[in-house]
Amino acid sequence: MSIILSDEQRVYVQTSGKVILNACPGSGKTTTVAHKIFSLTQNWEKDYSPSAGIICISFTNVAKNEIAQKFKEINGFSLPYPHVISTIDSFINSYITLPFAHKIKNIGKRYRIIDEIDYLDKIFQSDWQLNKKFANKLYAFPPSKIDYTIDNGISWNGHDKSGDTEFTNYGKVIKKKQFDMGLLKTSDSAFFAYHILNYYPRIAKYLATKFPYLIIDEAQDTSEIQHSILKMLYEQGLKNIDLVGDPYQCLYQWRNASPELFLQKLDDKENWNGINLTENRRSTKKIIDVFSVLRRSSEKAIVPINDMVDDLPLHIIKYDCSNYADAISKYENLCNEKEFTSNNIIVRGNTLKNSLLGKETNYSPWQETLPYLLVESKIHLQSNEIKEAVKKVRRIIIGLLFPTFSFSELKEAEHELKNDKETNASVFNLIRGLPPFDLSISNWTTQTQQYLKIELELENEPDFKIRKRNTKNGFNKDTLANPVNRYFKKATTYNNLPITTIHQVKGMTFDSVFLILSENSRGQNISLKDLSLIKDEMPNEKQRLIYVAISRPRHLLCIGVPNSTKDNDLKKQFSDDIIII
Repeated sequence: MSIILSDEQRVYVQTSGKVILNACPGSGKTTTVAHKIFSLTQNWEKDYSPSAGIICISFTNVAKNEIAQKFKEINGFSLPYPHVISTIDSFINSYITLPFAHKIKNIGKRYRIIDEIDYLDKIFQSDWQLNKKFANKLYAFPPSKIDYTIDNGISWNGHDKSGDTEFTNYGKVIKKKQFDMGLLKTSDSAFFAYHILNYYPRIAKYLATKFPYLIIDEAQDTSEIQHSILKMLYEQGLKNIDLVGDPYQCLYQWRNASPELFLQKLDDKENWNGINLTENRRSTKKIIDVFSVLRRSSEKAIVPINDMVDDLPLHIIKYDCSNYADAISKYENLCNEKEFTSNNIIVRGNTLKNSLLGKETNYSPWQETLPYLLVESKIHLQSNEIKEAVKKVRRIIIGLLFPTFSFSELKEAEHELKNDKETNASVFNLIRGLPPFDLSISNWTTQTQQYLKIELELENEPDFKIRKRNTKNGFNKDTLANPVNRYFKKATTYNNLPITTIHQVKGMTFDSVFLILSENSRGQNISLKDLSLIKDEMPNEKQRLIYVAISRPRHLLCIGVPNSTKDNDLKKQFSDDIIII
């Protein structure tokens, strides 16, 4: 595939050493990185040993796969060995933590990375000794969100709590118990890796030799500990490292992401080659002008490349807080009128998303998690998400067959059966044979309990603990007569329009988007108040969320606000050019 690179892109592709690439939205970052990898591979064998390779790491499997696909489009075939495209978690786990963690903690002990961290909450919240000592914290501050900071302090959900002696004591007790069980979150893995490289710098030297060129995509999401790991690698001989990202699109503060560290390196002209991609190939100028208000004035201006004849102004769609249907209908009409084919409604979180999709988020007919996992697995299977379906039910089967297993034993058995083809085939068949969702919830429960007993040859039927009376939180027992698929379905659209959260659309492009803002900014809400930058500071987390959402469309940006918002206030905040409907 032939792609003509811009002057800015060519500068990046041709620059080596310690490079930091600041790429604005729509600048073709993924394509540029793929071209850099392709360029490096052309003369690789002349400069490096046969076992040395390029490693390109990103933060999600989706981003990793996009880079791999772009490389294949450019080159005609996949990136060959010894080069690697991976996630940062996989890199740290595979090359540092899992092979060497036993050397620094509990000599001889092997650790396992857990992917569903809420299991930690279940373990610790059911520990009577912990409840006796920390009852006021176990539920208010779930253990799954506790981490060590780089200096051995304690943080919770990305916020440093080291100054709170009581909380630090609680956090360290939790982490000790977790580590004694041999369980690590990905953030724990990075903490371990940092200390491993500190104790054994020759491991960092080995990695610098094995991967003499390191490219980190979405580097704005790198944590302080991850930055320190990278520092140790280039202190031990890694001469070529690229940090590629956009600090305004950092959405992972809960994982201790630090866009400030990215910016510090960008400003460090003495030690880093700072390069900017300022050309936006996605959006029109009027859309760029809207999200640019969340950028510092010291940043280089974003340049629109596409010369669009129909540069549509910002559309503000007012909504009734008790009914969004009319506002969404107005947006749908706009999309139809302009004949746009790729349109998306974007919301802050799953609560509003589920509300718009008609899902009752508080609807819980069972008190056990087992039936919910079964329903989710069947939905995954119907959506051809076989791996996810089998993963959920594999864990269910182990729990039913071995009810006395501890969590560690369950995880061990699950790990052993993960690649067992016979087990996975039986799990697949078990899911496929679940009773249909057009049964009433009550009948489905009875039939599924009987089905599991027969299929798994259990002594007794598993008890889903179906609710038998009305509850204070609004559960009505009469709804048990309704079919399962009324409440549990994989709905993703409102009429014909997809609805997604902001995190889900990061890196995506649409013809148009409709971002629905809340009335206020309380709690996790985002509102119009967040759509302005104060004193040229870096945008906060809520502002970065808005930035990501409104930088997705090619042609039309719509923002939803409450009916009570005054037109004059809207024009004052944006411009007289906006259209209010």
